[in-house]
Amino acid sequence: MQFPRLSSRFIKKAIALGLYGAATINAISSERKEQEVKRYVEKNLDRLIQEQEEELGIQYPEQHPVIHYHLPADKKWALGLYNPKTNEIFLQDDHYELPDWDVETVYDTINHELAHYYLDTLSEKKINTDWPEYDNLTVIEMVGIKLISEGTATYIERRMNSKEDTFTDEKWPKTLGGFFSSWELIPKDDIVYNGGFHLVKPIIDRYGERGIEYLIFNPPKASEMYSLLIYQQRILQELEE
Repeated sequence: MQFPRLSSRFIKKAIALGLYGAATINAISSERKEQEVKRYVEKNLDRLIQEQEEELGIQYPEQHPVIHYHLPADKKWALGLYNPKTNEIFLQDDHYELPDWDVETVYDTINHELAHYYLDTLSEKKINTDWPEYDNLTVIEMVGIKLISEGTATYIERRMNSKEDTFTDEKWPKTLGGFFSSWELIPKDDIVYNGGFHLVKPIIDRYGERGIEYLIFNPPKASEMYSLLIYQQRILQELEE
């Protein structure tokens, strides 16, 4: 079956719908005890930030992000998301019921969204610009930044929960289409989160916050998108100089 040819403007708009910093999960919507997530976060936020700082050697700003315990109407598929334009975190609180929707899931989600806040405020501190920023970029540039954004947030999340890297070099896409779900025109979760984590891990393992900062301002070039090893080698070499 053939499908209509889609304009690059339409494709970029579709991709942008999935470019918020988000922790995603497929779930059946149902009523649950309200305010459970809010109580957990308000009780533990200072501790979670301090633990990240100690584990990774990073520094959060003194001001905490604004946290909302609901999701925008068009983002109900997420457990949480971060908006870099407003420095706000949005967390699901009352409509998911899953066997694993428990304290551990909340812990991973808030660590992931806090990581996005950290990355954004690091960019604001260095160049007074929100990050990530997707305006006026090509599709390939958007995907490259998305990989660094979600990969680094996943790296921080997994440093806190000790989950290993299970992605392999062989899974890395060899074409632009390999980065996307065939119908939704949204980057594949496995590539963005697990692949992104695999992409940034050797750099952050070796260089910590300096590596994170360098990744933010040096995402993959178009010529590097289909070979993660070429990108990793370039970044490591430049950091060594």
